[in-house]
Order: sequence, then structure tokens, then C-alpha cells
Amino acid sequence: MWDDQGRDRVSERRTVLLQARCRKSSWHVFPVELGDISQGGCSIVGSSESFAQGEAVRLSIANLKPIEARVRWLLDDKVGVEFHTALKGRVIEELSETYGITIGPAAS
Repeated sequence: MWDDQGRDRVSERRTVLLQARCRKSSWHVFPVELGDISQGGCSIVGSSESFAQGEAVRLSIANLKPIEARVRWLLDDKVGVEFHTALKGRVIEELSETYGITIGPAAS
């Protein structure tokens, strides 16, 4: 699998429309919308917040423990985030079952 920059991907992206909270520091927390998610990371779409490549963030998604991550790429209105520790495949399935999210392969 390949990412937006033509690099090899760790796992398949799944298209989602999922609200999350992003923490840049102890005082800077804001809502974000995830456009896709995989075991290795996700994309934040349409955020009015600015991000920098390499920036450390912490994401709170659904009922999961906060996920430590790093900004890997920036494209127009999308931000690519890589998780420090990969999510288990069953976590993606549980998000779909518990929250009624339809997950399918991301559009190329």
C-alpha cells in the first residue's frame, strides 16, 4: 500500500467521518474530524488549527485511551498523523460496531 506521497504504508486506510479531540499541549485542546484511519495513523480533515510537520499531538478518539502521535505530512486541508503505537485491527472493527460507523477502503 502507498500513502499520498508514494511511500509504502503499514496498513490499509479506512474511510471514516469521526469526531475526535486533539491535544497539542496541556492547555491547547480542540475538536477535529478524522477523514480516514488505519492501524498506523489517521488524517485530520478541514481543521482551522495550524499544524507543523513533526509536531507531537495526542488524539482522543471515541472511548479509546489517548493516542500519542506525530504529524507526518500536510496537504491543503488534510493533516497526516502517525500513531506512536499501532492500533489493533479489532479496534477499527469495534469503532464501526459500537458507533455505527461505516468503514470501507479510502478513495484513492
